[in-house]
Amino acid sequence: MVSRLARVVVGLAVAALPALAALPALVALPADAATPARYTIQGPSRFSPNGDGVQDTVAFRYTLPQRTHVRLTIGPARHRTVQRRVDLGWQPAGRHTWTWNGRNQSGKVVIDRAYVIQLFDADPASGSLSSRASDKVQVDTHFDPTLAAPTYGAGPGVPARVYPRTTVVQDTLPITANVWDNKVDVFELVIRNSAGRVVRRADLDERRMGPNGPSFGTGRTVDWAAVRGGRPLPAGRYTAVASGRDLAGNSGRSEPLRIWVSDDELGWQERTETVTPVESAYSDPCLGSGCGDYVPCGSVVPSTLFAEGLSYRSVDCTGEFRYPLASRSHQVLVPDATGVRGVAEARVAFTGAPTTAGEDDAGELALGSSSASRAVVRGSTGGETPWVTHPSGGAGRTVYDEDGDEVVVPAAVTWSFTTRGADSVDVDRFTVTYRFLAPQR
Repeated sequence: MVSRLARVVVGLAVAALPALAALPALVALPADAATPARYTIQGPSRFSPNGDGVQDTVAFRYTLPQRTHVRLTIGPARHRTVQRRVDLGWQPAGRHTWTWNGRNQSGKVVIDRAYVIQLFDADPASGSLSSRASDKVQVDTHFDPTLAAPTYGAGPGVPARVYPRTTVVQDTLPITANVWDNKVDVFELVIRNSAGRVVRRADLDERRMGPNGPSFGTGRTVDWAAVRGGRPLPAGRYTAVASGRDLAGNSGRSEPLRIWVSDDELGWQERTETVTPVESAYSDPCLGSGCGDYVPCGSVVPSTLFAEGLSYRSVDCTGEFRYPLASRSHQVLVPDATGVRGVAEARVAFTGAPTTAGEDDAGELALGSSSASRAVVRGSTGGETPWVTHPSGGAGRTVYDEDGDEVVVPAAVTWSFTTRGADSVDVDRFTVTYRFLAPQR
C-alpha cells in the first residue's frame, strides 16, 4: 500500500510538469557544455590604404572566450613571412576591435595583395603562443584602366581610324577597356569630339556569369561605328576615356585614346600574287600542345628541281614525340596595308612535282588556322584550296613585344605545305589570291 507521504510527493511532481515545460530552452545543458566558446576574428574583404580618405583602414572584430594575452600577426597569403606584429596585452573575454592602417612594422604601406591576419593567445604558465583564429583581407590601392584599339598597320602614334561612310559593310572600331580588378563598382567609356562634347557613353561594369558566380572580368569591348541618329559623325579627331571606381573606393581613368573619324570609305579589293617557297617561308610548324613538344622526322631543304623552290622530305618514323612529316609555314604580306581591315577571303595554289620522278608522292596545302576556316588540298603536281573566309593572319594590328614596345602585325595571308609518311614533294611556286577591305584613295 502506497503511503500518504508518497502520494503527496507524486502529486507535487505531476503538478510541476506544466511549469517545467514552460521554462526557456536555455536551461537545458548542451552535450558539449564543457567546450569553451570559439575564438573568432573577422573584417571586410578589402580596403584601400592609399590616403585618399576612402576605406583607408580596416577594422577587425574579434571575440575572446576568456581573459587572455592577445597578439596579432599580418603577412602575405601563401607566404610565411610576417610584416606586422601587434601585442595587445591582456584583454577580458568578449568582443573587441583592432584597426589596421595597411602599414607594416616599419610604418610603410604594404603592396597590393592578399594578407592573412592571425590571432594568438599566450599560455599563462609557459608563455607559449597558440594560433586561435585568422581572416584574410585584400589590400587594393589602385584602379588603373587602359584603352586600346587596332590601328590596322598604321604604326605607333597614329590614331585609330573608323570609316562610318562605308557602304559595302558597316565599319566599326573595336575599343577595348581593361582593368586588372574584377571588383568593379562603376566603369564606363566616354567618347568626345574635338569640342569636348560627348558623342557616345557606354557602361562597362556589366556583370558576367563565371564558374564561381557573377563577375566583371578584366575587359570589355565596345564596337563604335561613329554613327549617331543614323548619320555618320563629322570627320575629325575624337577622344575616348575609360573611368570608374572599384569596391575598395579607388578611382581612376585611362589615358585618352585618340580616334580619327574619316571622310573616306572602305572598298573591296582583290589581288593575286605569285611567290616562291623560299621568299614566302617564315617559320617551322608548331606541333603538339606547344612548340617543341614533338619533333618532325622529315626536313625542308632547297629544291634540286626548281630554282627558289623547296623540297619537303618526310621520313616514315616511329617513336614517342616523333612525327613522320616535313612542313613549313608560308606568308604573303598585303602591300601598303595601312588601314586594311584584314583579309576577308583567300585561296592558295601550288605547282610542283615529286622529288623522285615517277613516284606518286603527295603534298598537303593548308590555309587557315581554325577548323572552321581550314581548307586542305593534296596532290603530287599541284592543287588549289577553295576560298577560305577570314584566314589566319588576316588583320593588321598593333601588339606589344617583351620590352613593352609597340609592334605592328601587318595584314597577311598564311598557309602551310606538308608531306607525310615517306612522301617527298618539291614545290616550284605558290599563287595567292586574296580579298580585303581598304580605304579608297
